[in-house]
Amino acid sequence: MADLFTKKTIQHLLGSLILLAISATAARGEPPEQKQDSEKKTQGISFPVSYTGEVLGNLSGGAKQGAICEGVLNLAVKGDLEKLTGWRGGSFLVSGLYPHGASLTDKYVHDFNVLSNIDAYDSVRLYEVWIQQEFADGKLSLRVGQLLADNEFFISENAAIFVNGAFGAIPVVSHSFSAPVYPLPAPGARLHWKLNESFSVQTGVYDGDPGDASEDNRHGVDWHLNGCEGVLALTEIAYTYDRGKGRLGGVYKVGGFYHSASENDDFPELGCCANAGGYFIADQTLWRKPGTEDEGLSAFLRIGGAPSNRNAVPFYFDTGFNFKGLFPGREADIAGIGFSYNKLSSDLRNEVGAALDRHHEAILEATYKIRVAEWMTLQPDVQYIFNPGAVKKADNALVAGLRFNVSF
Repeated sequence: MADLFTKKTIQHLLGSLILLAISATAARGEPPEQKQDSEKKTQGISFPVSYTGEVLGNLSGGAKQGAICEGVLNLAVKGDLEKLTGWRGGSFLVSGLYPHGASLTDKYVHDFNVLSNIDAYDSVRLYEVWIQQEFADGKLSLRVGQLLADNEFFISENAAIFVNGAFGAIPVVSHSFSAPVYPLPAPGARLHWKLNESFSVQTGVYDGDPGDASEDNRHGVDWHLNGCEGVLALTEIAYTYDRGKGRLGGVYKVGGFYHSASENDDFPELGCCANAGGYFIADQTLWRKPGTEDEGLSAFLRIGGAPSNRNAVPFYFDTGFNFKGLFPGREADIAGIGFSYNKLSSDLRNEVGAALDRHHEAILEATYKIRVAEWMTLQPDVQYIFNPGAVKKADNALVAGLRFNVSF
């Protein structure tokens, strides 16, 4: 283990602990800051700040053993235009992002699904920028600007706790073409309609190619608007029921995507071609602690599919369980265990045109999110990655680490 935690990795760990200490020191003046923040919100404007940092190590398998430290800073300005200007139903957001640090995926594991959902090319970038108008007492809303699809689509409330990127934007979309998902938003518009207390539907239309975060769009300001890149359209219908106190509520979603002219390097012979697929999401409470609103056992399931002759991942599913308030006195903590499976297309070929040796990668993850304070969480995490890389035989990888988040 001595050569695992190298001098450089220990320095990264100390740096993360220093950042954590600075954040904790700043929060000691919490009551006056909270008062100021409350006053700003009353005036119609707020300045949310969050920082997520983590230390992750590949303990066995993968490409080689080693550890890294990485983090992401998110700064934003949110405004209520009705309070600021009298514009009824209007709001806006301007946000920036700074991901930094080494990638355990790139350096040590070489997995197909990026094992950390904050892993991104190191650069300061413009993130989401939008203006929104609500109608019919908030039942209908239109949002226009630079948008992230995975902030509103593909979401499972229970899957969101996990660290591996596979549990975020569904891989049928994120691995098959350039999509407006973390860390690359794209110009677009989203319409959301809440039909009643149970049903809602939303549709989004986005630029078909937001670029590459490490090459032609490193700062989030290079937009690619031309005919061959087409547009991406997403539609999702959600059904929510019985989410009151002590009830076994659930959320079920059915969604689909259509790309008018996707271009995939994995299938160069197709050129620009239309592409489509669909997905299903279920979040279900299985048991609720008597007398509580949200403590107990919940489960989730996500399934996605698309044609195998033009999508690197034609089939994907993940599933798992969460337990909130597992231990006495820790009512806000969440324990989770999740499993995901990617099936790669049998039409894929390697660099010399031969069929791939393997066509799958699977992930088993266990995590525990500890609510230290209203503004801070700690999250130990363990992942076992089967056949990392998916395209050839590889030693299964065991990854472990610790994540922290501070938000103000």
